Amino acid sequence: MRTRELSRREFLRLSATVTAGIVATACAPAAPAPPPTPTPAPAAPEVPPSKYKEAPMLQDLVAKGELPPVDERLPVEEDILIVEPIEEIGQYGGTWRRAFLGVADFHAYGRLNYEPMVRWPRDPRDPIRPGIAKKWEWSDDGKTLTLYLRKGMKWSDGEPFTVDDILFWWEDIALNTDLSPSPPSEWVVQGEPMTVEKVDDYMVKLHFKAPNGLAIRMLAFHGNQWPLAFERFGFFAPKHYLQQFHPKYNAEITDYKLFNEKADDFNTERPALTPWPVKEWEPGANKLIAERNPYYWKTDPEGNQLPYIDRIRLDLVENSEVVNLKAANGELDFQFRRISIASYSVFMENREKGNYRVLRWPTATGAAPLIMPNQTIEEPVLRELFREKKFRQALSLAINRERINEVSYLGLGVPRQATVLPQSPYYVPEAERMYADYNPDEANRLLDEIGLTERDDEGFRLRPDGKTLEVTVETTATSGPFLDALELVKENWDAVGVKTAIKSMTRELYWPRVMGNQVEIATWGMDRGLEPMVDPIWLFPYRDHSWYAVLWGIWYATGGQKGEEPPEEVRRAQKLFDEFKATVDPDRQIEIGKELVRISAENTWLIGTVGMMPSIVIAKNNFRNIPEEAVTDWIFMSPGNLDPPQFFFKQT
Repeated sequence: MRTRELSRREFLRLSATVTAGIVATACAPAAPAPPPTPTPAPAAPEVPPSKYKEAPMLQDLVAKGELPPVDERLPVEEDILIVEPIEEIGQYGGTWRRAFLGVADFHAYGRLNYEPMVRWPRDPRDPIRPGIAKKWEWSDDGKTLTLYLRKGMKWSDGEPFTVDDILFWWEDIALNTDLSPSPPSEWVVQGEPMTVEKVDDYMVKLHFKAPNGLAIRMLAFHGNQWPLAFERFGFFAPKHYLQQFHPKYNAEITDYKLFNEKADDFNTERPALTPWPVKEWEPGANKLIAERNPYYWKTDPEGNQLPYIDRIRLDLVENSEVVNLKAANGELDFQFRRISIASYSVFMENREKGNYRVLRWPTATGAAPLIMPNQTIEEPVLRELFREKKFRQALSLAINRERINEVSYLGLGVPRQATVLPQSPYYVPEAERMYADYNPDEANRLLDEIGLTERDDEGFRLRPDGKTLEVTVETTATSGPFLDALELVKENWDAVGVKTAIKSMTRELYWPRVMGNQVEIATWGMDRGLEPMVDPIWLFPYRDHSWYAVLWGIWYATGGQKGEEPPEEVRRAQKLFDEFKATVDPDRQIEIGKELVRISAENTWLIGTVGMMPSIVIAKNNFRNIPEEAVTDWIFMSPGNLDPPQFFFKQT
């Protein structure tokens, strides 16, 4: 007998994530894609003989003469990357169904295609692994890093991948001020950009002025194909394809508009090294389709070319509520992005009907929400208030974190300040509780002490210019525990006389505002809780993503060419990080890292609430080769570090 799907009305009633008043037709889920129909990995073709196997859909193309044999598509035998499956050798076929909110939600797709020069491990405690680079070595003085590429490796269009693709990114993109305001900071040591030397097609040397203690970690984090959507990160790009749109190589082109369009990750014509390049996508479409790369350069131990899964389908939905509804109805195959902890009981109740399992994976989240008063906001009165340390400390002390944890996160999180996790080598125990105990009396005392003693008729404090002190907190959350937590923060701040407004919006609206220094108090989730040093935006103003001091971060990232020079305490942190980058001594790096954590906590540049809550993972019962537990984090591009090409649909 056919099981009945959960209706939207039932989901709204059962789930704590929903917001009343949303029109049912606007939130109705898209029709689910047909369920996957896996096919066992086929035997190797008899003609020509091969030790490698490939997906049936590729076998058909080979038989028609539309694709070379698998042996010719893989790298040379010794350079194929062999991926050990988490559970077992997989089976070919199927469409992996997911949901996302549009181009600003890029990483709903991007993290599945994590293919950098070197790879984060599945377990964060393990060492970094080979990736596109099969091996690497340092010179004795720590100033030269040699990378060895895989011979015979090809782009998804069959063209060779070589050192020229790295040189093209470095010389014609990273050092091109029309495309990059300044060279990426991770490749600048003591004020000098690295030099890139081509030894041959498969060997490249990176030369630095001084030892670069972050280089390998940055190749795991930013060593992907440029530009990674709005992130503008990368380490290589397809020269053979993009040079035709580059003014340096094409005299008929005078600007970079077309180049950026063609380099975009959603461009269906762009060659890639990933397992599932984008096959179908148009702005305004209701879905994105990504399909297997016939030239993918990895196999399993039995010689089956990866990935096992044929394609990925991402349905475009209106909001996170619809993502959770689709999950509860069994319409998603594997996803934890935008899956709400507040809907945990609903998911558990519907497991059997939806034919899925529910996992709880630990996160490296230091705080969610992470609250960031912007110290470089243009409005002069708020700017001065936000720069007053006692004001920030008062806001932090006014927050009842225990209540937020119980109400918003079902008691599953840890009330704490905005800092790294205890498992991090940079953990400073006292930082976790610094100005984090609920103490509204002390908050009121600090606000009085800095001169905010006058009140309006409603009891709210007056600013130095006589106007009511009102702050606006902006967020991309439209429902769920994150927004619930912010509403509780609003209650706490209102209670100490700081009138607070919460403003929700889409990511498309939020990003240009927050990156443009227009947001008074920004919010996000504090990821990077294990390995913050590869992108220390939550430790000190590091770049434009340090939303508590956008202009100070831009100043540091551009070497003082743009933005606004920060005060001495911020400069002290920035100089410490310069020292961190320039040493390869791990003990000294840990000392510096702890000092940066301490400085951040003492200055209360960021305000934490609750952290270390689990990710709720929805996985269909036949979706296999995923672990029962795995730490999730943005830095590790989760679930990309788990090797998604070895995920598969198991036949019953």
